[in-house]
Amino acid sequence: MVLPVKKEKLQIFRDVFKSFRWSLGILKDFRIRLYLYIFILFLHALYEIFLTSRIGSIVDLALQDNMESLITRGSALVLFYILNIIISITSNRLAAHNYNGMYNELELKVYRKIMDSSWEDLTEYHSGDLITRLSSDIKCVAGNTSGLVPTMISTLSLIVFSGIYIILLDFTMVLVAILVVPIVVLASRIYMGKIYRSQKEIKEVESRINSYNKETFNNIQAVKAFGLGDIFYQKMNDLEITRKNADLRSNKYSLCSWGISFLVAIIGACICIGWMFYRVHLGVITFGSLSIMAFLAMNVGQSMKSLLNLIPTIMEFMTSAERVKRLMELPDEEDFVDERMNDFSEKINNGVAVSIEDMYFKYKNGYSVFEGASLEANPGEIIALVGPSGEGKTTMLRIILGIVTALKGKVFASNGIDTLKLGKQTRALISYVPQGNTMMAGSILENMKLVKADATDEEIKEVLETACIYEFIENLPDGLNHMLGENGLGFSEGQNQRLSIARALLKDAPILLLDEATSALDVATERKVLNNIMIKDPKKTVILTTHRPTVLTMCDRVYRIANKKVSVIGESDIQTLMDEF
Repeated sequence: MVLPVKKEKLQIFRDVFKSFRWSLGILKDFRIRLYLYIFILFLHALYEIFLTSRIGSIVDLALQDNMESLITRGSALVLFYILNIIISITSNRLAAHNYNGMYNELELKVYRKIMDSSWEDLTEYHSGDLITRLSSDIKCVAGNTSGLVPTMISTLSLIVFSGIYIILLDFTMVLVAILVVPIVVLASRIYMGKIYRSQKEIKEVESRINSYNKETFNNIQAVKAFGLGDIFYQKMNDLEITRKNADLRSNKYSLCSWGISFLVAIIGACICIGWMFYRVHLGVITFGSLSIMAFLAMNVGQSMKSLLNLIPTIMEFMTSAERVKRLMELPDEEDFVDERMNDFSEKINNGVAVSIEDMYFKYKNGYSVFEGASLEANPGEIIALVGPSGEGKTTMLRIILGIVTALKGKVFASNGIDTLKLGKQTRALISYVPQGNTMMAGSILENMKLVKADATDEEIKEVLETACIYEFIENLPDGLNHMLGENGLGFSEGQNQRLSIARALLKDAPILLLDEATSALDVATERKVLNNIMIKDPKKTVILTTHRPTVLTMCDRVYRIANKKVSVIGESDIQTLMDEF
C-alpha cells in the first residue's frame, strides 16, 4: 500500500511540472517577460542575502565602537534598502503586466477554441461548466503561471543561497541542514495527494453550481410558475454544503501538512540557534556572523513557511490547468477548404440547390439517425421536413450546415454549374433560424447587424417588413434602438421569431433553413411571412421543419423523416396530416 502512495506523490510533482510546461507552451509569447520576471526575483533573492550580510558587519562595528565607520555603513544600508523597495515595486508591476497579458491571451485562446470545436464534443460539457473553465480556471492558470512558479523559484533560491551563505560562515551547519531539511520535505508531502483530490472535487462542484445556477435563471419563469423555489433552494444548499465540505477537507489537510512541517522546521531552527550560540561561546564565529546567520535562518524559516502555504495553491493550479487543457484538446470541427468556393459564390445568381444522396449518419454516442437518406431542394422551392419528434429533422439541418458530418453518402450544394460539398466553408451560403429564442441582450439594431455589420437602415427596414415585424418596431419609442433583455426578454415568442427570421434574411444567403421558426406565429402570419420571403427572393431555397401542417400546402415538396428514412409524401398524406391537426 505504501508504494502506490509514493507513486501518487511522485506523479503529483510530475504533474506540477507538466502543468507549468503546458501553460508556458500555450502562452509562449510571454516566455521572455516571464523569464525576465524570474531573473529579477532571482537577483532580488541574492540582494536580500547581501543586505543581511551588511547588517552583520554593522553589528561587528558597533561592538568595536567604530562610530565613523558605523555611520557610513549605516547610511549606505539605508540606501540599499531604498533600492530594495524600488526592486520590489518594479517586480510587482511586471508581475501585474504578466498576469493581465496571460489572462487575456489564454481567455481569448480558449474562447476561440470553443468556437472552433466540434459541436458534438462541446455538448459533453454543460454551458455552466464551460463558463467556469473560461473564467475561474483561466484566472487560476494565468495567475499561477505568472506568479506561483516564479515565486516558488525565487523562494527556493533564497533558501538555497541562505543555506550556502550560512555554511560558508560555519561549515559545521551543513550537518544540521542534512539532518533537518529532508525531514521537513518529507513531512510536507504527507497530505499532498489528499489536498490534490480535494481541490479537484472543489473545481468539479463549482462547475456543477454554475451549471445549476444557469439552468435556474434561464428557467426562472417556470420555477416560479410551478412553485419550485424551495426545491431549487434546497438543491443549491446541498451543492454548497458539498463545496464547503470539500474546501474544509482541503484546508484540514493543508493545515496538517503545514503544521507538521512547521513544527519540524521550528525544532530544526532551535537546534541551529543553539549550535550557533555554542560556536560563539567557543569563539569560532563573531556576534556579527551570529546576527547574519540568525537573520538568514529566519529568512529560511519564513521561506519554508511560504512554500508550505503554497501547497493548496499548487494543487488548485494543477486541477485548473488540467480542466483548461481538456478544452484545448477538443477536436476542431471538420473543415475542408475547397479552392472553388470563391468561383462558386460568384455564380449563384440563379440560386443554390441542396442535394443529399444515400446519406448515413449517427452521433458519436452510437445513436443512428439516417440510413440511405436522400433529399433535394432547388432554388425557388420551399421544402418541408415533417415527422415525429426526435426522428432527425433538426439533425438534417445540422448536416446541411456542416455542424455534424455524414458517415457515408453525398451532401452537396449546386449552383447549376458546379457542386461543392456542404460543410463549414459553405455556411456563408446559408441563413439559419434555429429552434428556440436566439435573440441576444442588446438593441434590435445590434442584433440585426450581427450578420451584416454594414447593413443600411433601408436594408434592415426591408427584411423587417418581410418578416411582418416592422410596423411593431416602428411604433416603439426608440425604434431599432429598443433594448432587448436576455434571450429577447420583453418581446413575445412570436415577435422574437420574426426578428430572428428578419436577421437571417439580412444575411441574404441563397439557402434559408427554418427550424420550427414559425411555431409561435398564427397561421395567417406564418403563411404571409413565407410568401413574403419567396416574393422578395424568388430564387431562394427554403428548407423548414414543422409540426404544423397548415403551411404544407405552400411547400413544393414535403419529406417525412421516420425510422431513419426520408421519403416524399403525396397530397393525400398531406391532407391527412391537416385533417388530424
